[in-house]
Amino acid sequence: MNKIVLITGATRGIGKQIALTFAESGYDIAINYRTENEDLKNTQKEIEEKNVRCLAVKGDVSNFEDCEKLVKEVIQEFGEIDVLVNNSGITRDTLLMRMKKEDFEQVIDTNLIGTF
Repeated sequence: MNKIVLITGATRGIGKQIALTFAESGYDIAINYRTENEDLKNTQKEIEEKNVRCLAVKGDVSNFEDCEKLVKEVIQEFGEIDVLVNNSGITRDTLLMRMKKEDFEQVIDTNLIGTF
């Protein structure tokens, strides 16, 4: 039985590469995403080409209820989670004095609260 890894924000960039590396090591992969898109489909396909299972789990890590739901979904599918990689993160590159309050809150909610 393969070990299970849950990776948040795993459809592209660093998260995708982390997922592919774990897949090459024989882990079954649960990738978290916020919105369906081509990156998600391509990442799933690349992972499955490594002869491991891949579960895509929708959820916004800045939302506590979504986090609970996505963890339950992964455990329901795989039975457990052996490794968690908190990869999700966003940026709103601008000077703080020009940043909207909503943008700042979204960065904090995703990058800090989402990790919790």
